[in-house]
Amino acid sequence: MANDDIWILGINMTRFGKHPDEDSVDLAAEASMAAMADGGVTIADIGVLAAGNLIGGNGLGQALQKQIGQTGIPVFNVANACATGATAIRTVIMAI
Repeated sequence: MANDDIWILGINMTRFGKHPDEDSVDLAAEASMAAMADGGVTIADIGVLAAGNLIGGNGLGQALQKQIGQTGIPVFNVANACATGATAIRTVIMAI
């Protein structure tokens, strides 16, 4: 394994459907915390955050960062139509 290998350790997604009592930040926090648990990492292990969102995404990354308890790391807000998720992953890879 080369030193520049990057691994995705954990994944998760929120349940599809209407969530009248939750906003985008709540849903992102739920998925983020579950993905970290799946990958066996904690908030302290996270060094960069990219939040991809097309609906109400202004500042989602910073709001998510605050809600999940991680501050002081670079945050990128990403919007790129159908490629938003892939672009968010690419953004983190480039930041690493």
